[in-house]
Amino acid sequence: MKTKDALDTIVRMLSPYLGETMARAATLAHCQKLGIVVDGTEIKTEQLDALLRKFAQGLNIFVGREKAAAVVGEIQAAMAARSGS
Repeated sequence: MKTKDALDTIVRMLSPYLGETMARAATLAHCQKLGIVVDGTEIKTEQLDALLRKFAQGLNIFVGREKAAAVVGEIQAAMAARSGS
């Protein structure tokens, strides 16, 4: 899956909780910290897993541990549906 497509999915799924601007900014900041190149690349499974772990940690503060786990699960399901696996 293209990194940009994956990030667009993450932003779309996080926007109801963080707002679109904050979701996009957080996504790009986490990518930078994790060394994930956004433009013109394919995201690796390990990179996506690391990115989602970072979001789960941050979401715990906003929505609590259980809801954060549910949101990450929803993102993973959306990614799987998008990639056709």
